[in-house]
Formats: sequence, C-alpha cells, structure tokens
Amino acid sequence: MENETLTGFLEEAQALIADLKRLGSSLRGVDIPNNDEYARLNELTNKLNRLIGGTASMGFNMFTKVARKTSLLAARSTVSCEISIREVILNVNALISVCSMYYNSVEDIQELELRLDDVEKRIDVCMQMLQIDKPLDLKEQDDVDDIMALFRD
Repeated sequence: MENETLTGFLEEAQALIADLKRLGSSLRGVDIPNNDEYARLNELTNKLNRLIGGTASMGFNMFTKVARKTSLLAARSTVSCEISIREVILNVNALISVCSMYYNSVEDIQELELRLDDVEKRIDVCMQMLQIDKPLDLKEQDDVDDIMALFRD
C-alpha cells in the first residue's frame, strides 16, 4: 500500500479518535438519554464503526469481524428504547482509550490486531447492554442484516 494512502488513513483515524473522545466524554454519566444524547450516542457509534470498518478496508483483515459488530452497534444505537447507556459509554470510552494508543503507525495497528479479542469483548458487552441478543454469532454481513430486519419489524 502506498505511504500517502496510509498516512491519510492514519490522520483520519486520529481525527476520528479525537471526535470519539469528545463524544464519549460528553455522554459520561448519562443514564437514560434524551433525544440530544441519543443523537450523540448515534454519532459516537457511527464514528467507531467508521474507524474499525475503515481499518478493515485498509487491509487489516482481522478487523472485519469486529467491523460487522460495530456496524450492528451503530445501527442499534439509533433505536430509542429508554434503556440506560451508562455501561455502554463506560465500555466505549475504554475502547476509545485503547484505540488512541494504536493508531499512530501501521505497526501499532498490527499490534492492536493482536489485542482484538479484548476489543471484541468490549463491543459484545455494549451490544448486550443495547439488547442485541446474540453478538457472538455474527460471522457474515447477512447475520447483521437479519438482526436489523427484526428491529425494523
């Protein structure tokens, strides 16, 4: 991959992480969110998905499975169901903190790939808190699409 492309990706990733930190911080301590807080939660999960999905699309294939989960998490966060997001935000903020240490170079991202099980566990906790029942069974994008169809019905 070209150095210019990787440099652009790392710069975008660092900007996303800064946005994620800002959004995560603004939601710290929120229990049952109001409409504005739901909008920020949605922005937070979409940007997290963009970070993880973008990493997978840059050729870091081990991120693909996690990207499917962040896609579902982002989609689910748009559904207002009057549930507490306090634990979700704690886990997302911890995840953001970890990611902020690993998006400085290609080698750092490769190091993060070795820790993806921990990242995935945090995302699984968030999914369960948002009442996504089977986060561990996602193997294909079709699995995500099937679950989202249930939310629309």
